[in-house]
Amino acid sequence: MTTLAKLRDTLASFIERSPFRWAGLSLAMAAVIATAAYSYREIDRELTALTLSRREAVAQLMAATLTEKFGRVMDIAISLSTRVRFRELVAAGKWDEAIKLMQSVPHDLPHIDRLFLTDTRGTLKADVPALPGARGINLASLDWYREVSRNWQPYVSPAHIRVATPPIRIFAVAVPVKSADGQTTGILVLHIRVEKLLEWIARIKTGEEKLIYTIVDSTGQIAFHSMHRDQKEITDLSATQIYQKLRRGERGVEIGFDAIEQEDSIIAYAPVLGFGWGVVVQQPVNSSPGLAARNTQLRHLLAGYGLILLLGAMTAILTLRIVNARQREESDRRMKAELERQVAERTSELQVANRELQSFSYAVSHDLRAPLRSIDGFSKAVIEDYADQLNDQGKDYLDRVRAATQRMGHLIDDMLALSRVTLAEMRRETVDLSALAAEVFAELQKNEPERKVDWRFEPGLAATGDAQLLRVLLFNLLGNAWKFTGKTANATIEFGAMRNAPIPDAQGMREFFVRDNGAGFDMVYADKLFGAFRRLHTVAEFPGTGIGLATVQRIVHRHGGRVRGEGVPGQGATFYFTLAG
Repeated sequence: MTTLAKLRDTLASFIERSPFRWAGLSLAMAAVIATAAYSYREIDRELTALTLSRREAVAQLMAATLTEKFGRVMDIAISLSTRVRFRELVAAGKWDEAIKLMQSVPHDLPHIDRLFLTDTRGTLKADVPALPGARGINLASLDWYREVSRNWQPYVSPAHIRVATPPIRIFAVAVPVKSADGQTTGILVLHIRVEKLLEWIARIKTGEEKLIYTIVDSTGQIAFHSMHRDQKEITDLSATQIYQKLRRGERGVEIGFDAIEQEDSIIAYAPVLGFGWGVVVQQPVNSSPGLAARNTQLRHLLAGYGLILLLGAMTAILTLRIVNARQREESDRRMKAELERQVAERTSELQVANRELQSFSYAVSHDLRAPLRSIDGFSKAVIEDYADQLNDQGKDYLDRVRAATQRMGHLIDDMLALSRVTLAEMRRETVDLSALAAEVFAELQKNEPERKVDWRFEPGLAATGDAQLLRVLLFNLLGNAWKFTGKTANATIEFGAMRNAPIPDAQGMREFFVRDNGAGFDMVYADKLFGAFRRLHTVAEFPGTGIGLATVQRIVHRHGGRVRGEGVPGQGATFYFTLAG
C-alpha cells in the first residue's frame, strides 16, 4: 500500500468516528488559525520594531553630535578664559585691553555670534562686537549669571531671544575667569546662534525620508523646530512626558500624539548628555514608508493565510463527502449535488484569488504548493481507489477538481516567474536585440516546423540592458505574435525600431516594435493589456495564462522605458517599447 493510500485510509477512518469528526477538524482549524495569528503578531511586532529602531538611531546620532559640539564650544570658552595674558588683564581690571585679545574670535569661529566680559557682580565691562550703550548694564538677573555665580563653574544656558537687535534666538556659554591664585575676577560669555544647531546636524544623513526634528533646551523650551524655523516665540514643552523623560536622561521611541503638529507620529528622543538638552525626532505615522511597507506585507500575509485556510477547508469537505458516500449510497446523489455546488463556488473563489496572487511575496506563493498537491493527490486517490463506487458524473467532478488544481499550479509558476523578473539582479551590457530576436524565432519555428511565417527583422538593433531579461521580453512579444497569427493565412511578424518615439518623455529615444497581422484587439481594452492574468481572448481561442504582457511591462520598467500597444480586431497588433540608455 502506498504512503498516500495509507494516509487517506487513516484520515477516512478517523473521520468515520462521528463523535470525533467535527471536533478533530475544529481542533486542526483552530491550531492553524492560532499559528497564523501568532505569526501575524510576531511579524507585526518585528516590522514595527525595525521601523521604530531606525528613528531611535537617528535621534541618538543627533544627540551624540550635539553633545560633541556643545563640549567643543565649552572647551573653546574655557581655552579663551584661561589665556595667561587675558587673565592678567581681567584681574587688573583692564577690560578694554582684555577684550581686544578677543577681537578676532567671532571671525575665526563663525558659530560665535558675540562675546562679552562682566565683573563678578554681573556688570558688563566689554563686548565684541560692541553694542552702543551696553557697557555698565548689570546682567545679574539673567539665568547664566545666577548659575555661574552659584559655584563658579562653566554653564550652557537655555535658549532665549536676544535683547539686542536683531532679536534672534541664542544660547549662552558662560565660564568664570580666574586669576593665577584661583580667585574669580570676571565672567566670559559667548553667544551662540540657535540656528547653528541646524548646521551641526545638517550633515547627518537620514535617508530619503522626511523627518521632523526638535531640539529642546534644559528648561523644556523648543530651541529649534525643523517645521517652524521662523517662529519668533519660544514654545514650552516642560510639562510633556517626553521632556520629563529627557530630563531623567532617558532615551527611547514610541508612537504617540504630536501636540504641535496635531497628528499621530513616531517619536524618538535622546538626551544631550551633560548639558540638559535633548533631541526629539518625529515622523507622521501616515507618511512613514516603513509602516506603510509593514501594512502592505501584513495584508499580503493575511491574504495568503486566508487562501491556505480556504484550500484546507475544501480538502476537508471533499474528504467528508467521500466518506459519507461509502456509508450511505442512497444519499450519494444529494451529496454529489452539494459537492458540485461547493466545488463550483470554491473554483470561482480560486479564480478570484489567483488574480490577486500577483501581489503576494515570493515566499507565500511558494508555500501554496503543498495544499495543491494534497488536493490533487487525494482526488487522484479517490478516482483510482473508489472508481467502482462513483458514477461518471462523480468522476467528472473529481477530474474537474484535479484540472483546477493543476491550473492553479501553472498560475503560481507564472507568478513566481514574474517575481523573478521583478527581483532579478540587473547586469547591464550592450545587447544585440536583432540576434536575440533571431534566436527566439528559431526556437518558435523548431517547435512548430509546419507553420509558414514571413519574419522580417531589422539588422543591427542593439540596446543597453540585461541580456537575460531582454531575451524574456522578446520571447513574450514574439511568442504572442506567433500565437495570435496561428489562425492567419500568410502570417507576417516584424521586429524593428524607429527614432523619436511618440510617447511622453521619450523624445529622441529609439522605440522598438513587434508587429503582426494576427487576431489583433479592440483599443477599448488597451488599458487592460498589461495586467497580470488579464486576457482578451478565451483559452479555447488561444492558450495561455495572461502573464506574458505583464512580464514585458515589468522588464521594460526595470530598464527605465515605456511600453504600449496598438491593435485592430482581425488586422493585427503592434507593441512598442523603449529602453533607457
